[in-house]
Amino acid sequence: MELHELRGFPGAWRDLLTDVMSYFAEGFRPYRPVADRLWAAMQACGAGSIVDLGSGGGKSAITVAGDLTARHRVAVSVTLTDKYPNVEAFQRAERESSATVTVVEKPIEATDVPSNLEGFWTMFSSFHHFKKPEARRILANAVRQRRGIGVFEYTERNFLVWGPTILAMPLFIWFATPFIRPLSWRRVLWTNLLPVVPFLAAWDGLVSCLRTYSPAELLALTPESSPGSYTWEAGRLRSFGGCRITYLLGWPLVEAGKG
Repeated sequence: MELHELRGFPGAWRDLLTDVMSYFAEGFRPYRPVADRLWAAMQACGAGSIVDLGSGGGKSAITVAGDLTARHRVAVSVTLTDKYPNVEAFQRAERESSATVTVVEKPIEATDVPSNLEGFWTMFSSFHHFKKPEARRILANAVRQRRGIGVFEYTERNFLVWGPTILAMPLFIWFATPFIRPLSWRRVLWTNLLPVVPFLAAWDGLVSCLRTYSPAELLALTPESSPGSYTWEAGRLRSFGGCRITYLLGWPLVEAGKG
């Protein structure tokens, strides 16, 4: 179990942790390689916007939307949602982004997405939080609502790559603190003076690697119903260093004369 998922976990610590993940997503842009495949899936089902589930601090979805704009000359709007929304981070991302960003301040469960949130569903570094029954429910809901969905994870069960990274993570976070915004007394207290956030990041990073699904496991979670009307694709893409992006993409086939 990742510690920040525990019932009663302090919201301030969770927000500090998601800020670290947003800093990493914006600074290192690990999801840059997924832009072309994501756009192809969005085109296949006629989607022009993204509804991001489990957004954390929101920067992963926003940076990928920026990559789509740069590569394909399209304006892709992004809706940020989370079970535990970091509203301050969402609003900061909205102000700083050149894309159109909509902030959903109320909690949204990825297993029960309201039908009025229209767009292509994405999940960056969040799908591994769900056990198999919940993961199947998310994918089944996408099929039921005729939504495209993209699951993307830069962690994997590969400790030749992630073992050294996890060991170095507390030190990296400790030194990165002055550059993570907003810089507040809470961040300095819980990162540098009392290293709670670096410990949480290292532990949750380890558990994330252990829980990340492989491409074959992702495909095994997809619904068997509606054959021929929904397309699934899974694989891995090379990112920076030895990091690889594990992905699952699914989209409904648009009927002739529609979409």
